[in-house]
Amino acid sequence: MDSLDVVEMVMAFEEAFDVEIPGDDLGRLDNPSEIVDRLERVLSNQRPNNAAKALLRKLANEQQRPELAEGLKGTWRREQVEAIVREMLR
Repeated sequence: MDSLDVVEMVMAFEEAFDVEIPGDDLGRLDNPSEIVDRLERVLSNQRPNNAAKALLRKLANEQQRPELAEGLKGTWRREQVEAIVREMLR
């Protein structure tokens, strides 16, 4: 993955999660697990926006994982971040 791919990927994650990812984290997004780790730190104490909530509900139905759509008024949970990252990387 070249630097332009990384920048485009980060921009897509920023849009999906409605958050800004610090520039020093750009070069450290080598695999899905690292992406989730970084996003989990950036998203701590934040709640999913309406678009993310809708996507989580959709993924919960498609994947038959109702836990993804539970507690959407609370802060992000790791399994929710993982589900969206996996969907975006498909």
